Amino acid sequence: MAHDRELDTSLPGVRLLQQWIRQRRQLQIMLSGGRELQGRLLWQDPEFLALLAAGRERPDLLSRSHVQLISPIEADPSAATMPSPRLPLPPL
Repeated sequence: MAHDRELDTSLPGVRLLQQWIRQRRQLQIMLSGGRELQGRLLWQDPEFLALLAAGRERPDLLSRSHVQLISPIEADPSAATMPSPRLPLPPL
C-alpha cells in the first residue's frame, strides 16, 4: 500500500479531526456497514484513522473509505466548534 499521498491539512475536516485528537475527545464512528464504534482518535493519515476504544490497550485502524459518520460524544453540543481557517480573510 505504498502511496505518495499526504494528509491535506488545509481541509476543514482534517483540521477538525486534529482538534478532536488534541482534545482527546470521545467520538462515535459509523462505518459503511452500519457498525458503530466509540473511542478516541490517536492519529490520522491519508488512509487510516487510529481509534482507541475504552478499555483497550491498542487502537483499531479504520479505513477512511469505510467511515460514514464521525461525531463527538458530549453533553454540551455547543462545545463542538469548527477549527479556525488557516489564513484570515482579507478585510473588505
